[in-house]
Amino acid sequence: MSENTDRFSNKPNDYFLNLLKNAKDIFYLFDAIKRRFDYISYASTKILGYTPEEMLEMNLENIDQLVNPSDHNDARTRTLEILRTREFPKSYDEYIEQRFRHKQGHWVWLGITRNLIAGKDGKIEAIIGTARDITEIKTLEQKLETSLYNYKSLYHNARVALFRTRISDGKVIECNEALALLVGYETREECIAKHNAKFHYSDLKRRDELIQALTEKGKVDNFELKSKKINGDVFWLKVSARITSGNDCIEGAMWDVTASKILTKVEYEILQLIVEGKSNKQIALELKRSVRTIEEHRANIMKKMNADNVVDLTKKALNWGMWRD
Repeated sequence: MSENTDRFSNKPNDYFLNLLKNAKDIFYLFDAIKRRFDYISYASTKILGYTPEEMLEMNLENIDQLVNPSDHNDARTRTLEILRTREFPKSYDEYIEQRFRHKQGHWVWLGITRNLIAGKDGKIEAIIGTARDITEIKTLEQKLETSLYNYKSLYHNARVALFRTRISDGKVIECNEALALLVGYETREECIAKHNAKFHYSDLKRRDELIQALTEKGKVDNFELKSKKINGDVFWLKVSARITSGNDCIEGAMWDVTASKILTKVEYEILQLIVEGKSNKQIALELKRSVRTIEEHRANIMKKMNADNVVDLTKKALNWGMWRD
């Protein structure tokens, strides 16, 4: 044995204790018979605010009171059963995450590892493991979940029709409520379950041109085509999209621009003002036309859009994506 090795082997306990003293994680040994800690490292002071001496004075009930009641789950029940019987279970959670109340009152998330140690009689004698402060990680996870929820909320509630479809078979993989209503479904769930975009192009050649443009450029903007609703009605679409997921998916947004195709420029402008809730007199004043002229245009718009009244007209216009930001 070398001199250097001898130097390190003389005081192994000193090095080990120094390692535990400076470790960021809590190391612990829990006596399954006495139901209290037999050892806990110095990190308990930094993480939970309790010194090792204070933790060693706690019994199982005291420790249990530190745990957030919401985190008292099946793992706790199984642990109590293990301590009661001291028998090795068929299954055991070697890692759990729980919130512990800090000495100052706030909650600390701990990621806890647990290993069962058997005594000479074959029964469980101790539980040994570590506890790491994962509060920052859990906080970030919660923020991510909130961001994801907000994103999904914005996505599903957007007035613009959003979609993702497979190129190979035209199946809708994801969409929002606006897309579902645009093509004639009552809910996005129904649209995802039933809709196949491939069968709703008025001209399949136009679909081929769209896919070719996407393949060559990776994305398209304001690509116009005719499509069919589920009831057979034909309408004009303007699509902005890109290829994703290994070049087998198209995702993007689409707008119903039928009104701009069937209405004159003046009629389209008047319809936008009608959607804003303006009266014939207000529209006439803004466009510097006579009220009679505006009434005639309104009648033509109602006829072209097959609307029964102003409410029906406004609803159809909004469904066609006619709003001003």
